[in-house]
Amino acid sequence: NRWSFLLVLVLLIAVNIIASRWHARIDLTGEKRFTLTDSTEAMLKRLDQPVTITVLLKGNYPSGFKKIASSTEDLLRTFKEIAGNKLQYRFVSADEKMDSTAVTYADTAYALGADPINLTSQLKDGQQQQYVYPVALVSSNGKMLYASLYKGKTPLVTNEAFSEAETMLEYQLINAIFHVTESTKPLIGFAAGNGEPMDMSVYDLAENTLQSTFNLQLINIANQSFINPLCELLIIVKPTIPFTTEQKLKIDQYIMHGGKVMFFVDRLNAEMDSLQIKNEVIAYDRELNLNDLLFRYGARINGNLLMDLQCDYLPFDVSGNGQFDFLPWNYFPVLESAENHPINKGLGFVSGKFVNSIDTVEAEGINKTILLYSSANSRTISTPALISGKENVAAPVDDQFNL
Repeated sequence: NRWSFLLVLVLLIAVNIIASRWHARIDLTGEKRFTLTDSTEAMLKRLDQPVTITVLLKGNYPSGFKKIASSTEDLLRTFKEIAGNKLQYRFVSADEKMDSTAVTYADTAYALGADPINLTSQLKDGQQQQYVYPVALVSSNGKMLYASLYKGKTPLVTNEAFSEAETMLEYQLINAIFHVTESTKPLIGFAAGNGEPMDMSVYDLAENTLQSTFNLQLINIANQSFINPLCELLIIVKPTIPFTTEQKLKIDQYIMHGGKVMFFVDRLNAEMDSLQIKNEVIAYDRELNLNDLLFRYGARINGNLLMDLQCDYLPFDVSGNGQFDFLPWNYFPVLESAENHPINKGLGFVSGKFVNSIDTVEAEGINKTILLYSSANSRTISTPALISGKENVAAPVDDQFNL
C-alpha cells in the first residue's frame, strides 16, 4: 500500500545518507586481513598534526592497478573515519603538477626513491606506453615520504601479486604516517657483549634497515649497569657466549619496566662453513643459559634440530666428479606463516637454516602468537648430531616425518 511504499522509501534514503557519511568493512577472512590492528587505530587517534596522503593512481590503468587504487581508497576512508580532520587524502595523476610548482608528482616520487613501472597497454590505435607510480606521498609538518602500494617491478599484476599488495597496504601507509609525524627517531638498542656478530652479516640490518629509521645504540649488557629505559626495543641477534645471571637480571628488569626485546637465537652451533669445507658438521648446544629467562615468559627453545620434507634445495656433488645437483636439504625447512600478525602479513614462506623447535609453556599474563611453523611432514632429532652432505644421496624415509 501507499504507507508501506513511503516507509520503504524513507528507509532507503536514510540508509544512503548514513552510507555517504560512514561505512564499514565486514571482514570474513580467518586471519582478519581487512581488520585494522589495534596499533594502527591508536596511532590514527593520537595524531596531533595534519597528515596529507596523495595517491598517484588516478588514470586509465589496467584492472590490477585499478583494484589497488580502489582498495587504497577504501582503507584511507577507514583511516579518515578514525583520524577525522587530521588526515586528508586525494588521488592524482602522476603527470599532474604539484600545487604552485612546475614539478610533477612523478618527479617528486622518483626523487624520494620510488621506482616506476614501465607499463605497455594495448589500445585500438596500437600500444600505449606509460610509467606507473603505484605509490602514495605522505606528508606532514614539512616532511614527505612515499609509501609503496605495490612492490612488483613488472607491469603484469597477477592475482597473487595483488593479494600480497592488498595485505601490505595498511603497514605501508601507517609506517609512512608514523615516520612523517614522529618528532624524534625512536631509540633502538643493539645488544653486544655475548658474541653477537658485528661483521658484514649484520651490516645491512644495522646500518641500512635500522640506522636509517631509528636512533640505533650499541648496548653492551655486560658492561652497563642497566639497560637504558628510554630504549624502546632491545634486539639480541645470534649470541654465542652464555649469559650470566647478572645480565639476565638486567634484561628481566628492562622487560618488567615496559621494555621490549627481540631474541634472534640459534641455540645450536651449526654453521654452513663447516659443511662446505668438510661436507659434515656436528650440531651441538651453545649452552647460552637463557632457558630460565625465556621460560619465565612462556617460551622454551629446545636443544633439538628440525628436519622437514618441505625444505630448501642445495647443490650437492652426488657423483663425486664435480657435477652438482640441486637436492632437497631437510635441515633447511621452509616455514609457513598464518599471516595472523602485522609482523608476518604478506610474509609468505621463510627458509630456515638448522632450526630449533620452540615450545610454548603457560605463563601468567603472557599471550603468545605463533608466527612461523613447520609443515605436517616434519620431525626433530636430538643433539649433538652429525650432519653430513652424504645424507642427500639417499631419499629420506617419508614416514619418519610425522611430528
